[in-house]
Amino acid sequence: MPESRNRTKHHHQHHQPVAPHHNSQKIKRSAALVVAILAAILGLAVAYFTQGSDPLWMMIGTLAGAIVGYLVGHAMDKSIAKT
Repeated sequence: MPESRNRTKHHHQHHQPVAPHHNSQKIKRSAALVVAILAAILGLAVAYFTQGSDPLWMMIGTLAGAIVGYLVGHAMDKSIAKT
């Protein structure tokens, strides 16, 4: 009869559930940049159609659109973060 004390013990291996490849850091997506770019293009178009092809007014329109777009996008990011 075999002696059970001398046998090697069988250890049960517990399998960990395999998670999908997950980065510990979240990718931060910002609406502020996208909205700023779109508003800058809109500001450029408005300045072109109202003042003609004057470079000063086109630059002012582009900057004003970018600033307003950034502020709107930043407010959108804040409201999304609340939820």
